[in-house]
Amino acid sequence: MGRVDRYVLALVLVRGLLGPTPDARADRPDDLVDVAPAIPDAVMDLRYATANNITGEVLYPAAVCKLRRAVVERLATAAALLKARHRRLLVWDCYRPLAIQQVLWDRVHDTRYVANPKTGSRHNRGAAIDLALVDEDGKPVTLPTEFDDFTAAAHRKRALKGATGAEARTLAAAMAKAGFTGLATEWWHFDAPGGAHYALADEPLQ
Repeated sequence: MGRVDRYVLALVLVRGLLGPTPDARADRPDDLVDVAPAIPDAVMDLRYATANNITGEVLYPAAVCKLRRAVVERLATAAALLKARHRRLLVWDCYRPLAIQQVLWDRVHDTRYVANPKTGSRHNRGAAIDLALVDEDGKPVTLPTEFDDFTAAAHRKRALKGATGAEARTLAAAMAKAGFTGLATEWWHFDAPGGAHYALADEPLQ
């Protein structure tokens, strides 16, 4: 065995004793990751990255949808179920930095629709998503209301009824099968199981 070979062998043995380096560690379920590569056919219409939202202002510096890795895996399951129904996800909001939660709280001081930033939202934990459906060509389908309709019309019990609620019912069924729970006051909002256990985050979107 040559000198170089002995050095490489020693290095391998030392690394084995010390364990994996930080760069070599396994991906963790609580990592915040980009949803787009995992669900490439999802239509991203991230409203807070535009002025087309309840505040009328651009709140996000980048139109990026991030969620905890374990949540993305569940969402991919829902997307696959919907694909079999000739539907694709239309994504409105994902992880929301805590600083942006404060902005929304200042505008909508109502805990039915916006969580107090002192306690935080599952959006701030990367464990909630706001979304709807489009058809398999990415074209609009009939939805109960627009996004961030803070009226009784958007409450789940009303929104999922009748012909106008058919697509929302399809969405809700797929999300439930993937383990998500809907919010009573917003038909488009879904929480991942165990979401409260993730840490609140204020990592900027980029």
